[in-house]
Amino acid sequence: MNDQNRYASLRWLKALAFLSIAIPLIFYAVFGGLRYVEARDEAELRVSRSLRVAHEHATKVMAGAEAMQDRFFDLVDGRDLVELRKNQEKLHLALITRIKDQPQIQSVWIIGADGKPVASSRFFPVPNLDYSDRQYFQFHRDGAGGRYLSQPLVTRTTKERIVDLSVRFSGPDGKFGGVINISLLTSYFQNFYSDLVSDEPGLAINLFREDGAIFTRWPLLANAPERLAANSPVMTHIAKGEQSAQMRGTSSVDNQDRLISFKKVGSYPLYVGTGMNLTTMRNELLKQLGILFAVGILPFGVLIFTARVAVRSVTQAVASAEQLEKETLTRRRAEEALLQAQKLEALGRLTGGVAHDFNNALMVISNNLYLLKRLAVDVGTKQIESIGRAVDSATKLTRQLLAFSRRQALIAEYVKLQDKLPSIKELIAPVLGSQVKLSVEVEPSTKAILVDLAELELALLNLGINARDAMPSGGTFVILARNATPQESGLVATESVVIEASDTGTGIEAAVLTKVFEPFFTTKPVGEGTGLGLSQVYGLCQRASGRVAITSVVGSGTKVSMFFPATSQLPMEGEKVSEPTDKRLDKNILMVEDNNEVAASLIPLLEALGCVVTRVSGAAAACEWLENSTTLPDLVLSDVVMPGEMDGIGLAKFIRQTRPELRVLLMTGYAEHLDTIAELGFEVLPKPCSAQVLSSAISRLTR
Repeated sequence: MNDQNRYASLRWLKALAFLSIAIPLIFYAVFGGLRYVEARDEAELRVSRSLRVAHEHATKVMAGAEAMQDRFFDLVDGRDLVELRKNQEKLHLALITRIKDQPQIQSVWIIGADGKPVASSRFFPVPNLDYSDRQYFQFHRDGAGGRYLSQPLVTRTTKERIVDLSVRFSGPDGKFGGVINISLLTSYFQNFYSDLVSDEPGLAINLFREDGAIFTRWPLLANAPERLAANSPVMTHIAKGEQSAQMRGTSSVDNQDRLISFKKVGSYPLYVGTGMNLTTMRNELLKQLGILFAVGILPFGVLIFTARVAVRSVTQAVASAEQLEKETLTRRRAEEALLQAQKLEALGRLTGGVAHDFNNALMVISNNLYLLKRLAVDVGTKQIESIGRAVDSATKLTRQLLAFSRRQALIAEYVKLQDKLPSIKELIAPVLGSQVKLSVEVEPSTKAILVDLAELELALLNLGINARDAMPSGGTFVILARNATPQESGLVATESVVIEASDTGTGIEAAVLTKVFEPFFTTKPVGEGTGLGLSQVYGLCQRASGRVAITSVVGSGTKVSMFFPATSQLPMEGEKVSEPTDKRLDKNILMVEDNNEVAASLIPLLEALGCVVTRVSGAAAACEWLENSTTLPDLVLSDVVMPGEMDGIGLAKFIRQTRPELRVLLMTGYAEHLDTIAELGFEVLPKPCSAQVLSSAISRLTR
């Protein structure tokens, strides 16, 4: 009986050991199979989604080129060739004007029936070239109708890789009069595709012609073929007359096993194709399964060798499962946070672009307001003050928009929160009112942070206003600064600081909680909020390499947590800030500004400061003026973004090389240029800037 019990126990232990191996392995195999199916479905979705985006982009580019050709067609159709050549300059200017802000267009050429250019957007006068050997010219000359899309070409003048879209026009006699040709940069598509697949490992996008000729592809490959093989999966389907399809096959470009999808662009012999590298997908899946196996191997081994302590082994298995669930939940939250950040980044680009356009207008208003105060001291004082307040309000609005879009120049400093944060009470308390109790606390061990202090104060003020509006009957608003743990911060930095702003208000519903950082989104009634408060908080944290998180419970309150990387460097004591001056300058200034309104406001302002101003409208004109001038000015004041092949930065580099003794002061309304210009060693001022700041900068550079 004892032997039977012993053997029974042995058999039980062996069965338990076998089950401890077999069951996890079965689970592992099932999980791997399900995960593979899921990964395959995700790959198909990513390929289809990327194809839709790339196809829509190509369709819009081609439609835009068609619309542009129709405009040029009205200029030349039915006109005599001699007459067109006499009006070459007018045609050149018309072409330049109409393709402005069209980065996809390399150039526009009007070519006569003799194969020689009549006008060009890129050259004036046009070079003596002969295009009668081009296939598109012969296509239209021989009477074929419709538009013609060329093979990939390299321009004869600039050596850029392009694709030509051409259409014929008629002469006075109704016969072949010539060709209107628009050259599209393949690099424009390449840059778009690189942005599209930047977060999609293993994904490739290409643009190719019906005959397989590849216009562009991303990612780039060394020694890649110039066309798709005739027996490739894509060309096989196209040969059957299919305009779109999805398949699996070996790419003839990189010989990789791919999930491939393609679609024709309109009526053109043009196709967009996307492909997901299935080897990359499988390697990523194997990596995940390997990690899972590595995590589970130790508990499996423990179960084999400790079968008699089954309860403890089961407990360990449950603990491992709970840990896996937590890691899966953490990953899902991280993915959701990434998607939200990408959405806000897209909105930030839009709002940032709108805000930039206000800078020149604000520059004109503030400069003329300064001149008006000097010339008419006692006239319309109240009206002038009203204009000044409006300018300040608009400047603040654009600053908030640019802070959200991360395009506002930071004035970063090392801030010790123990010294700076308590004083925020004086700023926020009047806004909160007597019914809201305010508390500001900073733990003694809190480390310093690198941040724009004014933006931080504005962020806390915005949070205070939101808290006040959420507590109409009163409540508590608490600001707490402390060192954050790595788990809660989610930052790459090893140490971080969190500033928490908590209220006991009405809270925010979960359905709208993900939208609160979007600009102009607000839950307040019309007229009671701009929707820019929390977007400014988001922009501040992003620009300081941090992040912001919000939690809220309806009826219990809301907490906004701003995380910043900690720094061991402390604020420097005794730093002095130079005061701007408004004294008479008496300097000769060469001003380079293409915007007539800005120039019209700057010239009298500088003259009021005692300067003699010479204005040119572009960098090329400034170079010519400097080369022909026998006496150099004291300073060159130039805008950064200007039309033409050379911008303000290029002009500054030219002056540094040819006239190193001549000082240059740059101005720009695009704050993202400020860091780049500063790295090059040039002085730069943001638009708009006050007359005092401009005067101080000129005085400092020319003394």
